[in-house]
Amino acid sequence: MVCAGAVIRDVASVRGRSIIQLADRITRKLKTLTTRPVSATWPTGVISFTFDDFPKSALSAGATILESHGARGTYYTAFGLAKTHGAPGEMFDLDDVREAFSRGHEIACHTHTHINCATAKPAQLESEIRANAAAAAATLSGIPLINFSYPFGGISRRAKTAIRPFFASCRGIEPGINEGVPDYAELRANRIYTSLFDEARLRALVDRNRAVGGWLIFYTHDVGDAPSAYGCTGAELDSVVSYAASHSPVLPVREVVSAMGAARAP
Repeated sequence: MVCAGAVIRDVASVRGRSIIQLADRITRKLKTLTTRPVSATWPTGVISFTFDDFPKSALSAGATILESHGARGTYYTAFGLAKTHGAPGEMFDLDDVREAFSRGHEIACHTHTHINCATAKPAQLESEIRANAAAAAATLSGIPLINFSYPFGGISRRAKTAIRPFFASCRGIEPGINEGVPDYAELRANRIYTSLFDEARLRALVDRNRAVGGWLIFYTHDVGDAPSAYGCTGAELDSVVSYAASHSPVLPVREVVSAMGAARAP
């Protein structure tokens, strides 16, 4: 059976082996199993909340909101951004990464320096992935990053071909619900931004996801009283998480991918 616990046991048993080799083995195992419709595992749908870039407020405010509803999220992290300041505000430091992980949240890959994958060459993409994997392994005692999201939502056919073999899933920013057998090379996701916030529309997405038995993914960046153009307020995030948690299971991306694999395990 492929599950999060099995992934951790795999890590613990492979000392001295390349973290990329380990991640490759895990993702190959998962990809041979993830061919079942989402509704076969979750008839009433499943929902994930994700944070891109990992601003500090995504942990201090975002994680607290998720945890208040018994949920955990996925933090797409470019380790080259540690201790920097960007449009979403002050970025994470390595202690934030360890804390998020220790609290049950997923740390996932967002390249190493937050490059636009649509314009990067395959060799550069592989170098970015390997550098981020090494930084994550050093920070999290060898835990691999098994899921990915495209910085800026920058996707091309060449990028998908180059990146997909390294991960169990890759998330984009094309809105919608992942129905049936998802496209694991470009999972759909829906933004929660203050500038575009429409609670009724987001609740309608949750309702439709439950009706079709799909996988609904939300994303944002910072969370605070005065969010950036790429973030939302705590009240906005809480309203969506609260409604989502009352209608479907809310799980990190790794748990959904793992469970989809477990559903097909012999």
